[in-house]
Amino acid sequence: MKKLLFRADGNATIGAGHIMRCLSVGEAARELGLECVYVTADASFEKLIQDRGFSCVVMNTLYSDMDREWPALDPVLTRVGPDAVFIDSYYVTPDYLKRLGAYGKTIYLDDVLAFAYPADVLINYNIYADREDYESLYSGENTTMPELLLGTGYVPLRKEFQLSEVPPVRAHMERVLVSVGGADPERMALKFLNCFIQDRELAGRCEFHFILNSLEPDREEIKEIAARHSWIFLHENVRRMSELMLNCDAAISAAGSTLYELSACGVPTITYVLADNQIPGASAFEARGIMVNAGDCRKKPDFLAGVCRELKLLAADAKRRVKMSKKGRETADGTGAEQMLREIVL
Repeated sequence: MKKLLFRADGNATIGAGHIMRCLSVGEAARELGLECVYVTADASFEKLIQDRGFSCVVMNTLYSDMDREWPALDPVLTRVGPDAVFIDSYYVTPDYLKRLGAYGKTIYLDDVLAFAYPADVLINYNIYADREDYESLYSGENTTMPELLLGTGYVPLRKEFQLSEVPPVRAHMERVLVSVGGADPERMALKFLNCFIQDRELAGRCEFHFILNSLEPDREEIKEIAARHSWIFLHENVRRMSELMLNCDAAISAAGSTLYELSACGVPTITYVLADNQIPGASAFEARGIMVNAGDCRKKPDFLAGVCRELKLLAADAKRRVKMSKKGRETADGTGAEQMLREIVL
């Protein structure tokens, strides 16, 4: 049996995106008969990984200084003997990747084009991925272009998002999903909640379904407020995210990997930026007419009012929501993880 080792991190500072997309790849790998081991710097997502049925090794190192983790990582690599190593971190260095190459095929998941990564395979599944950008990145001396897997055909979604059909877009927008990412560093869940309550046109006119992740900093206050409003619903430890998404008429989501899940479910979405690496994705989704980009929540003084305004416009335009749903479905079909594994591992 071939073995895959995933090196990724998640915590209250950097969120859950790296862990979640590696878990999606791992679940597809398990379906194909591959063994998977996860290695993380700290224990923030150890339980989640184990609950998904995978082995997790916690090194107790600093996630932002990967070059210093080798005393802890080397014995793990030696013991596991992986056929391939997936790396998903913004803190990886050229020296780290070169050294890792001695232990197996190196596969790097990228979305920032920081430098010419010395890996065997580079995957950028994002909607804005462009081969010309990588050709430019690897145009210097002493660089070797890795095998490139680019575009939304490689989006690593869980099997539950392989949907042959989705519910038709309803004429009236009755349920809105709110997703703020794994860690909510800008404390957007509480800000959105208070904004909706104060908006006379939105308060009580539709249901708002908030996803509360394990690292949500305002969990208790949000629960107290939600208990006073029958149209606010909170969802924790969601096992079937696709079911929750399919039950909603629209969504508000940070511009991370969740956008591809919403696309697969055909949910018209207002997205927003809460980190610099999300800017290209939010812009690309809007440029293609798939989603509305509400902008950067860190920099727009009227950001919350703008989201409410866009939500009302979306509610009033069912034809627009139908078009957005269709374009989203054409963007991601849920088979990307299996496709990438068949091309680079099997």
